[in-house]
Amino acid sequence: MKKFLYIILIGLFSSCNSLLDVEPEIMVSFDNFYKTEQDLEVTLYQLQDFVHGRLFDIQTQEKAGMLDDYTGNSLAEWYWTPTTIIGGQGTNWSESYWVVYMANVLLENMGTAAAEVSPERLQYYEAQACFAKGLAYFIIGQRWGAVPITRNSTSSEVYGNKPILEVIDTAIANATKAFNYLPKQSELQDRLGAKITSKQFGSKGSAAALLAHAYAWKGSLIDLLGLEGNSKDCYDKSIEYATFIIDGEAGAYSFAGSPEALCELFSDIDKENPETIFELTMDMQDDIITAPYVLGAGYIGYPYHPDVTKPSSHKWSGKSLISYETIEKLYEEQDLRPEEYFYEYEAYRSADSAKITGGYAFPNKWRSFVYTTDPNLAGKQKMAAVKTNYAYWRLSDIYLLRAECYVKTEQDGLAQADLNRVRSNANAVAYPGGRDDSRGLQYAIFHEREREFLMEGHRFFDVIRNGMEYINRELKGTFTTMTLMDVKDGAIFLPIFDDAFELNGLLRQNAYWSQFIN
Repeated sequence: MKKFLYIILIGLFSSCNSLLDVEPEIMVSFDNFYKTEQDLEVTLYQLQDFVHGRLFDIQTQEKAGMLDDYTGNSLAEWYWTPTTIIGGQGTNWSESYWVVYMANVLLENMGTAAAEVSPERLQYYEAQACFAKGLAYFIIGQRWGAVPITRNSTSSEVYGNKPILEVIDTAIANATKAFNYLPKQSELQDRLGAKITSKQFGSKGSAAALLAHAYAWKGSLIDLLGLEGNSKDCYDKSIEYATFIIDGEAGAYSFAGSPEALCELFSDIDKENPETIFELTMDMQDDIITAPYVLGAGYIGYPYHPDVTKPSSHKWSGKSLISYETIEKLYEEQDLRPEEYFYEYEAYRSADSAKITGGYAFPNKWRSFVYTTDPNLAGKQKMAAVKTNYAYWRLSDIYLLRAECYVKTEQDGLAQADLNRVRSNANAVAYPGGRDDSRGLQYAIFHEREREFLMEGHRFFDVIRNGMEYINRELKGTFTTMTLMDVKDGAIFLPIFDDAFELNGLLRQNAYWSQFIN
């Protein structure tokens, strides 16, 4: 059977609606394209480009979950305002589905190169495609819940919504294949035998991290939404894959050593960060240099941003802001993180300095940036990007995720040990002696994730995994009065964007968002 790659006329893989809801305009046959390993590698690099530039394109939920005191983002995201979020660009899944599409292209066509490529290398490319596909369905499922699962890359049929757990299971099935066949990060090689240092490619460690998160998410949704399934089994599987990472069976990962060392590694793209498991690699050779998905970039002002030249102008910069009051509630005095996460923290948090700062801190978690010259203003520089390899999953995350699952399976002693291992890196008070530890171990773990991953964008999904009480208490706006029925109807997920329905009569908006559509 002939295989075809559908290409949109506007430009090869240009920004457009996905094949879920757009008719193909040109068909290019791939019958004879895949002959050598170089052909497979080219497709893998194209897939990696999509992971880098498209998969995490929508960050509406991440913005809604940020712990801050003023948002430079849309207040609609902060407060989850239905009438504004519906139909917004922040709900469009097109870019994310390109990753699924390109992974399918590789999986369906790689067999034609079997005569020239060894079985071991074919298995490697299959595993890389499965990792990207599993990651894509996990991310898409977190954002939209019940979504289409495409059959292949060639069919122009329309697809209806699949149940939430089926989407997560699709992510798990692909990630499991990747975990079984991918080598450890240190053993990744390209077709010429050169070591692959980028942690954006799939590895046994990144596949294990994906599985740990996917199982934890699945178990949490079973509990929260009352879905059919055994949540304890899911938490046990999450613990299993997290343990593969922590025990070194999925690769060699270690803590940076201190908050200072971690921030320095965040700010040097040429140094390998031993703590990161999966990251988005910055490409300084791109024509347009970007560091996608670093939500913390929205907080960067003085002393790094060219438009914020003095401390007193930071509060008027339009940037998202975190107050010293919030920071002091988060961290205890001996905790080393505030001094590293914020520029000259001790000097500027005093009451006297509040007259200058307005009471807002200067983020310092990332300290290296790409600047360009504004062509419209001679000599005027602008900040183009945070110069960092964005650490999406790192070892601290896996320890705290495992601790969370230990609590949910009534293994409090093990949970406490994992929590305190992370706290020890920052010189924080061990549990149960911390200031807020009287609220219980589950909250202490959630709170530690707030402290460790501040400005990194994980908090919304951390809240959801912890259940209804956390949704009402820890998020803003509509979330504070949201009911369990609202959540079961789909309130925590994004609405499907309007254009998706134009060419797909099988799609259905979820019940929560449907009530706000005229």
